[in-house]
Amino acid sequence: MSTTEPVSRPGGETVTAAAVDAPPGLPPVLGGVDLTDSAGFADGIPYDVLARLRAQAPILFHPPGISVDGEGFWVLTRHADIAAAAADPVFSSQGGGGRSGGGTHLDDLPVGVHAGVLIGMTDDPRHALVRDLLEPSFDRYAAAALEPELRRLAARRVRAALERGSGNFAADVAGPYATDAVALLLGAPRTDWPTLTGWTDAVAGLVNRRTGAVDDESRAIGLGIAEYCGGLLAARRAQPVAGVASVLATAELAEHAEEPPLSDHDRVANLNLLFLTGVEQPRNTAASGVLALAEHPDQWRALRADRSLLPTAIEEILRWAPPNPYNRRTARTDVDVRGVRIRAGQKVTLWWASANRDEDVFPDAGRFDIRRNPNPHLSFGAGPHACLADDLARLELRVLLEELLDRVEELRLTGPVAWTPSNKHAVVVDLPLELVPAAGRSRPAATDGHGRKERDGDEH
Repeated sequence: MSTTEPVSRPGGETVTAAAVDAPPGLPPVLGGVDLTDSAGFADGIPYDVLARLRAQAPILFHPPGISVDGEGFWVLTRHADIAAAAADPVFSSQGGGGRSGGGTHLDDLPVGVHAGVLIGMTDDPRHALVRDLLEPSFDRYAAAALEPELRRLAARRVRAALERGSGNFAADVAGPYATDAVALLLGAPRTDWPTLTGWTDAVAGLVNRRTGAVDDESRAIGLGIAEYCGGLLAARRAQPVAGVASVLATAELAEHAEEPPLSDHDRVANLNLLFLTGVEQPRNTAASGVLALAEHPDQWRALRADRSLLPTAIEEILRWAPPNPYNRRTARTDVDVRGVRIRAGQKVTLWWASANRDEDVFPDAGRFDIRRNPNPHLSFGAGPHACLADDLARLELRVLLEELLDRVEELRLTGPVAWTPSNKHAVVVDLPLELVPAAGRSRPAATDGHGRKERDGDEH
């Protein structure tokens, strides 16, 4: 901001926009938590900070902190404001307002490499064209067709966890199951699945899962995933099979006077994105959801006693455990939100996690309640960029929960929970959990590691 137009600050104070541009430090309402610093997320999403922002500064200009760009940005924390901004084309997922970069991360990503290429970082009309191309692979009919195989995959992972008795549920069950599911969806050869699982065990998106930082290992894995996606597309172009990779390899955008066809880079980049998000988001929601049920044993018992609660339980898990704390937008033009002027080109962050705890929308918002209804959470976003795979995500979570409900009497935490320090993904990295077998289901004997046939009709 270079003007001196007044804007609001916490506590009702009015200052000039120029003063907002260069704050002397963090606003007191943040309580010392810098939202650009992933260290503040080392114990999970700082919901106490978001609650103060909703109450005292629902439209806050945050100082640059440790952002690479060295720019401040707007923070939106109330459900109504976030839903409205997500649906308003003035707030771009690609960029605009005179910026040379854009995208949905806090720091700019280059246009033509990420912004303007990835489906989540393009605007209409191109966004709609890419979405129309991919949507049939993710709708409820496509998801339903995958259910029998997803159930076999979930049963296999849950049974293996029961054989161990105790372990890290996030790494042993949620992560491998999510990787199995996305590999199935993409149409990756099963011989490749162990390699994919090894990669996703080490990285969260493109950062080290333990540290939340980019390092040599995460860079190497990121390059390996990109190369793998390129090779898979080439294989599917030569020999299409069922799966999203074949769609991206062979399909073309509908004709549009203003939009060029998909380039090879567009295809590889979007398959890469679908793989990474297709693992990370279901993994993290499943792990965080099971953590919530372990921490609220009365809710687990209620769900085991009444399976009709499963639909509302799934929505409450999604509300309680959003996989992404925020997404960024860019203001294309000057716009007012709650009487506060946001200038063209400025960054605006939509804090889904805060919207999901908004007391104006969710009574007793800080309580985990599997009977909550209605539940208009924003874990799948809102507006034209709402999640493409929400039906599949719900199905994956339902199938995993059903396998646990069938086989597990009690979820017992056996140690401290650890999170990846990340302000972009809510990642449970350690979830030490004992699965107590349900009555009538004794803990399976340990396998001998030589291909013993799986029981209950499940297949490898």
